[in-house]
Amino acid sequence: MTNILFFFKNKQWFLCLNKIVYILLILFLFNFTTYAQEIIRGTVVDRANEPIPGVTVFIKSTSSGTTTDIDGNFSITTDQELPLTLTISFLGFRSTEIDVYEADENVDIILSEDLNILDEIVVTGVAVGTSRRNLSFALTKIDNDLINTVPATDASTSLRGKVAGLRVDQSGGNQGASVYLRGSKSVGGDIEPLIVVDGFVTGLRLSDISPNDIETIEVVKGAAASALYGTRGEGGIIQIITKKGRADRKLNIIVDNEVGFTDILLLPPVSKYHHFKVNSDGSFFLTDGARVIDYQSNGYSVNLHPYQNFNDNTRNILGSNSYFTNSASVSANGDKYNIYLSAQNQYKGGVSEVVNADTKQSLLLNLGYKVSDRITADVTAQYSHSNNPSREVSSRSDGLLYSTLLVEPHINLSEKDEEGKYVFFPEGSELSGQQWSNPLYNLNNKQFSYITENLLLGGKLNYKITDHLSAEASASLQNRYYNTEEYYPIGFRTISPSLDLNNGNYGLSSQTSSTKNGQVQLNYGRTSGDIDWGVAAKYVYESSQLTGFNASGRNLTAPVKSLNATESSTREISSLWSKTINYGYFLNAKVSWKNRIFLDALGRLDQSSRFGEDVGTAFFPRVAVAYRITEDININNLNELKLRVAYGQAGSLPPFGAKDSRVAISSSGGVSYTQNDNTDLKRAITEETELGFDAIAFNWLNIQFNYAFSNSTNDFISVPAFAPISGSANIYDNLGAVKSNSIELEINGRIIDRKNFSWTSGATFSRIRSEITSLGDVPEFTQNGYRKAVGASTTAIYGYSIHSSLSQLETNEQGYVTNAGDGSLRINDYVVNEFGVVVEKSKLGTAEEEPVFYVDPRTGNSKIIGEASPNFNVGLTNSFTYGPFTLYAVVDWQQGGEKFNETAQYLTYVYRSEFSDLSAQAGKPLNFTTRVFNASQVTDYWIESTTHVALRELSLSYRIPTEKLGVKNWLNNANLSIIGRNLFILTDYEGVNVDGIGQDGFNYPSYRIISGKLTLNF
Repeated sequence: MTNILFFFKNKQWFLCLNKIVYILLILFLFNFTTYAQEIIRGTVVDRANEPIPGVTVFIKSTSSGTTTDIDGNFSITTDQELPLTLTISFLGFRSTEIDVYEADENVDIILSEDLNILDEIVVTGVAVGTSRRNLSFALTKIDNDLINTVPATDASTSLRGKVAGLRVDQSGGNQGASVYLRGSKSVGGDIEPLIVVDGFVTGLRLSDISPNDIETIEVVKGAAASALYGTRGEGGIIQIITKKGRADRKLNIIVDNEVGFTDILLLPPVSKYHHFKVNSDGSFFLTDGARVIDYQSNGYSVNLHPYQNFNDNTRNILGSNSYFTNSASVSANGDKYNIYLSAQNQYKGGVSEVVNADTKQSLLLNLGYKVSDRITADVTAQYSHSNNPSREVSSRSDGLLYSTLLVEPHINLSEKDEEGKYVFFPEGSELSGQQWSNPLYNLNNKQFSYITENLLLGGKLNYKITDHLSAEASASLQNRYYNTEEYYPIGFRTISPSLDLNNGNYGLSSQTSSTKNGQVQLNYGRTSGDIDWGVAAKYVYESSQLTGFNASGRNLTAPVKSLNATESSTREISSLWSKTINYGYFLNAKVSWKNRIFLDALGRLDQSSRFGEDVGTAFFPRVAVAYRITEDININNLNELKLRVAYGQAGSLPPFGAKDSRVAISSSGGVSYTQNDNTDLKRAITEETELGFDAIAFNWLNIQFNYAFSNSTNDFISVPAFAPISGSANIYDNLGAVKSNSIELEINGRIIDRKNFSWTSGATFSRIRSEITSLGDVPEFTQNGYRKAVGASTTAIYGYSIHSSLSQLETNEQGYVTNAGDGSLRINDYVVNEFGVVVEKSKLGTAEEEPVFYVDPRTGNSKIIGEASPNFNVGLTNSFTYGPFTLYAVVDWQQGGEKFNETAQYLTYVYRSEFSDLSAQAGKPLNFTTRVFNASQVTDYWIESTTHVALRELSLSYRIPTEKLGVKNWLNNANLSIIGRNLFILTDYEGVNVDGIGQDGFNYPSYRIISGKLTLNF
């Protein structure tokens, strides 16, 4: 005890010991902490291996965390024992958790996009950018992944299989497709949607736009949503939103190179036999230099023989050719600016090396600048230049396919002379009953060009006046230049002498269309308790002008491309001019209550120079309401359910000059016409009601369903001014009416989302019906092969019919057939032969056997014989990612729809079709084949189903491990892909092009593209 008391009483010793213990404790704790602390490092990227800055990374159940830097890197120092769990989250991406077992290994984290589409902001059909969650009408948004994984050759086919209610119509493989939404709005057929680019209303088509520059595409399908665009919105709206400078990196450079080949996809089956007598060696037996038909002993059936020298002209001339695309883009951003610059060069070899490749070059510049905290400005400049020599061979009689299929294979169209040039008259041509112009000679001696240039310049200014009031102003100019040139040299050969061509001919044409657009808008919005509301007012000015001229001449005095070298008396010059000015004024009010009930009301006034003063102004309303029912009712496994109802109107303009098409008749020793104003001509109007819902199930499955029905009235129909007088004295009147309905379903989501494997899938379904309900007092008529009749669809195919069943025969009270023959035969006098064709029983197996046609003198023996529009369409998209590999595919299924296969029909005319072979092998007379051909008239025997399942897009890509290769510092990302476009089509259709609803008449054939692609991101 004494020692203890002594110790504490000695203050100096006590303080010294206290210091020693304190120092030892600090050293101990320091050593312990140093031992226990770990530094966790890692990188966060998206599925394209792009770094994501600003991502929140926390240790689970703690407050320890950080955010990623501009390169997606992070580090966290912790004293927690391993293993531990990191929680990673970022707006627009799915939150995830990662277990960390070793601190010395870099943690690589891949975030998946949050595919909750209702959180997306959309700008089409609305006055102000709006979340889809608050939208009260249907809209489909296609993001970059679905556009550029397999970029289409142009944007017109990039939406195939991805948007319900959309039909892609591509009648020729070399042409950009036409796109239509929700069926016909006109007696004349479908109306193409208005194309808007970055908010600028244009006169462009989707085929004018390069997919590589597209960030997203927004599709507004019906009048309920497109009422915002008034007179020009009847066919729906498709808005292209191009790429802008990235906001998360200072500088980004992407170089994209793709190289591959093209190959023909579909060709009709053709004959490999002929029906002429042959010598013992298989050569033609000739009498007086002509071939002789080899009839059988019955005197009407023919024997078939293989060609001694068989030249497959189709495969020799139409085959694989080169395809490549080179593109590069640079994007950058700063505190006050963002910039995106891209350039692309495309080379499409098409289907034959004898035709120069279609080429296209495009440039895009997007610049955004923050003038102040309240003022921002955006500028865009887009330019493209394309040359399409394939247009030279797209027409029927001048087309490559026409000649290569019809010319008998004993003739070698590829024959060349001693100078290596294609001969005009290949060996054996003199034996053919019909002389053919060798298309290879024509293409190699004629010079031609088809050049299109597009320029779009636009600017926007946004001013935030107060926290609740803002103003926007924009202006754009879009010009399209189309120039063609044709040159036939002196001495150009033709089958028959031609005054126009043999001594040279030169022609050129130029056409310029210009669209100007200006808009000013005021927006006001605020929150009052549970109510969010806003009002937008806008003024729109649009001007479109078309100018052009054509000039040509013949009898060249010198081998030069100049009109001055043509004979002056042969020169022909013409020109055209038109101009339209539109004004628009709209007011849009939007109200939402507790973010669950939404009301949208819009009214737009339109004025157009296409109409007379009394009807020059039109009003287009829209009312839409939506209710997020899951905000009030809990539904198992349904995270979101929003019900929508929308009603709206949109319109379209008549052809230029229609308001001046009224005429008066006078007589002074003859008949003359005086043109008067047609100022009571009104707008064509489509009013539409749309019912639907948007839903999210299981927190990953997005569903959109729409049922829309519309009535289009006041449609423009051109009719003769004075019956029965016809010809140039036609007028336009508001006579037509069409009703349509559309059922649409879109489903998509990420089915599996694991660290090393993910599966994203999407499906679309659409069923569309359109019916003509009125033609005014105009009798039914045929237009472009389709019958325009009340009660018929707008795409009802009209023509002659060959009976294929005895049940089709109609009889009168006496039992005589009334719709076939001359009315003197009964049903038992007919029989169906082995080709499924009704023939007279007494003529079966004789030289007189021939098909029995439908007869009705009241209709000229014609009737509706087919329906071009499909029963329904289905699109399937799937993307599988496993580690660095991604497999992506788009499948397009069309059920039903028919097409007139004139290609196969005309082949029968010259006994070059599969049918002519089968007919001969069955012992039918040549006249039977000729009668089924039916003088090239539209006939139902040649109407074929276009049902098909097509693999439209396929890509297998590999993400090159730039970090493991030690090049991450300068090469951020690299991908190597194998790509297929239009790879396979499963169909029974035996024409050239199963796509589109127009007739198949030796169109430019569809072809596939197979390529390899390397993308480098610096």
